[in-house]
Amino acid sequence: MTQPAGTAVIKVGYENFTPPVAPPGMYYHHDSGLILPQGVRLASRGQVIACYLLAVLLFAVTLGAGYLLWALATWGSGQTPAQRLLHLRCWRPDARRLAGRTRMALRQVINLLLDGEAFSGVFILIISQDLNSWGDFFTGTVVLSDPDEVLLSWAPAAAPAPSG
Repeated sequence: MTQPAGTAVIKVGYENFTPPVAPPGMYYHHDSGLILPQGVRLASRGQVIACYLLAVLLFAVTLGAGYLLWALATWGSGQTPAQRLLHLRCWRPDARRLAGRTRMALRQVINLLLDGEAFSGVFILIISQDLNSWGDFFTGTVVLSDPDEVLLSWAPAAAPAPSG
């Protein structure tokens, strides 16, 4: 059956879509389906590529050891050293907070093993819609652009100090 000229075709099921209501201080990002804090956006393809190349350069220049020490300092705020320089942060959409030190360490190890060693990170950038690395996929994080550092207020709660 053919449609008359100028008639819009509506796919069944899509006409009833209602985006989720975002809590105060957050918004619904239509393209990704994520609820994100106001003032941030998903990192662009260019930012992710620049971050990848900068990480490789920083690792080489610091002979690895300096990069790892710097990483230990930045992971607590949901960043790698390259992300810190480019004002990017790793966000956990499921928990609506920044990735913590443990998740960032796991993400970094997975990225080193799967993205770096297998050089599959380049292919992910080419074919992925959401620009997730293997580390992001396995740790449940996304990379957000945070030039005004609004995500610092979404930092994971610090562990309580030991008593006694």
